[in-house]
Amino acid sequence: MKEADGANGELSLLSGPEIEALEKNVRFHRTRQGTQLAFHEYGSPGGRPLFFYHGTGSHVHAMLLHKPGLRYGFRIISPDRPGVSRSRFRPGWTVLEYARDMVDLADHLGIDTFGAIGISGGGPTLMASAASIPDRLTCVVDLACAAPVYGDPDMIRHLGTMDRLYAKLGTGLPLFLFRIPFSLLGFMQKVVRNPASFAKMFDSSLCPADKAIFRLPEFQYLLMRDFQELFRNGATGPAYDAQTVYRPWGFDLRDIEIPIEVFQGSADRFVPPKFSEYVAGRVKNARLTLIEGQGHFDHIVRGYRTLEKVAELFQGEPGRRAVTRTPSARRRS
Repeated sequence: MKEADGANGELSLLSGPEIEALEKNVRFHRTRQGTQLAFHEYGSPGGRPLFFYHGTGSHVHAMLLHKPGLRYGFRIISPDRPGVSRSRFRPGWTVLEYARDMVDLADHLGIDTFGAIGISGGGPTLMASAASIPDRLTCVVDLACAAPVYGDPDMIRHLGTMDRLYAKLGTGLPLFLFRIPFSLLGFMQKVVRNPASFAKMFDSSLCPADKAIFRLPEFQYLLMRDFQELFRNGATGPAYDAQTVYRPWGFDLRDIEIPIEVFQGSADRFVPPKFSEYVAGRVKNARLTLIEGQGHFDHIVRGYRTLEKVAELFQGEPGRRAVTRTPSARRRS
């Protein structure tokens, strides 16, 4: 499906068989701590390397950048954080340690520098990379990423009902208790096997634009498979991963020097615009683009538009890489 502005409206959805075929191509790397890190590669094997930092409760969303990666010449490396899907859980891991894992993975793959792109709950690990390994990064792209504000009642009131509940529990409960309510998501994907019914669980967090995406059968299937993989080895790893978002990140956003491009749907309820405004207001060289009327999942479902913009970042001048304005976007500096 296309809109009048070409790649901006083209959807990058995959069929069920395409998802299953890509999911089989998992690879593994042994970290310096001796744990197994699982990752997938999408797009063009010989393309420009782009590491994708997945969201909370997510694993296979990076697949939606597979076909756009082929078109725009990106090799997309999508690692799973500790305890997610096939990556082994490492008790007490930190987001700064994970940034070091990304350097080790890049070295293992023979990659010198790479772009970093994150979505939603990938925010802590994306920003940890921006803070601690800027010399290895060619660009940093924030797709409606979480911000370190979940302890602020005035900020979390902008969240949908379910997300607000998990934020309160995640900041206040120890892991062994928090994993109990968080495991409900894993339990529901086992009980509710119909993709359309499973998608309805998230209705309270959806703006109209996201509701339209959630009605697409291909996206419903992707969402259900996402949670099946997320909880492959139980709830402890995914629950800990969620708490890395809700709790202090271990560094200050104001210390980040590398330029960061932030893209945010103006109607997003999963990660409200206030969160991206917070990030853009604290990172020294960040630029925020609001996409009018869009929600949280626009960035990956319209993956062609997203990687078209990232391609321009790779071509930009060092120190400040330009992003093309689109008819549906409003830029805030």
